[in-house]
Amino acid sequence: MLLDVHAHVVPASFPPAPTIQPRWPCMCLRDADHGVIEFAGKAFRELDARSWNVARRIEDMDRDGIAAQALSPMPELLSYWFDAAEGLSLARYVNHVIAEMVVARPGRFHGLGMAPLQDVELATRELERLAADGFAGVQIGSNINGAFPGEARFEPFFAECARLSLAVFVHALHPIGAERLQSFPDLVPFAAFPLDTGLAAVTLIRSGLLARHPTLRIGFSHGGGAIIPLTHRLHQGWLTSGGFGGALPEAPHAYARRCYYDSLVYDAGWLDYLAGSFAPGQVFAGTDYPYAIQQENLAGFLAASKTCAGDATEDAARRFLGL
Repeated sequence: MLLDVHAHVVPASFPPAPTIQPRWPCMCLRDADHGVIEFAGKAFRELDARSWNVARRIEDMDRDGIAAQALSPMPELLSYWFDAAEGLSLARYVNHVIAEMVVARPGRFHGLGMAPLQDVELATRELERLAADGFAGVQIGSNINGAFPGEARFEPFFAECARLSLAVFVHALHPIGAERLQSFPDLVPFAAFPLDTGLAAVTLIRSGLLARHPTLRIGFSHGGGAIIPLTHRLHQGWLTSGGFGGALPEAPHAYARRCYYDSLVYDAGWLDYLAGSFAPGQVFAGTDYPYAIQQENLAGFLAASKTCAGDATEDAARRFLGL
């Protein structure tokens, strides 16, 4: 049974901004099935009903043999650049939309909500609401306004996720250094995203946060991005620095193996190494549905792998989501 843990939602409409916020999202529908989401009056992405229509989404899932999806917000909706009150208002609205989709088709959908991490204390308190509303976890960006999640200020948030048994799904967002790619803007999603995800992962390892919270279930989009070469290099640093001055009692690989990763790497050989050697048993299926970059024919892609069969990804997904 295939469980797609990397699938996004965009509401068909948004409430008015609570304050004058030019970057508040606006859905401009062309008809019932097509629209464009805008930020600050500029088109961000063309969308269709798959982003918000339950029946349309189920139709594709049945066609592709997907038993269930974990629904998370389109990453741009995380809106860490809003003030905290605006961020909370949008988070609660988007979370409500996701919760309604889960209730509409229980068993076919599981929810990964959002919280305003620009205010760590506020976001941490909001986790209680997500848990009470039946969410399996929360999605966060690979950086929060330029700060990687391994920074000490974010630890209370992760500690509360562990306490409440909420999974954390880390997705690339506004990668650091993207401004240096102005001559090659297409490299931002295709190259900078996986770099930022990998850096987010190794900051969580290097900070010791994963060592201090061994029950935290944390997963990374796009196969962890660049985490594999970064972890191998980090290991050499660990060896030559006395475990970074004793900050890490175990080698970086030990912590990387406790994390989860989606299968969205597009190459069966790379997936074999990720699932067979780097993090055995910790890879779940992910497609990036419903966007153009999504993994097509998920079942066929996993079948081409020697180490990442559908049953193995289902087990990892269930453990990650706490099912």
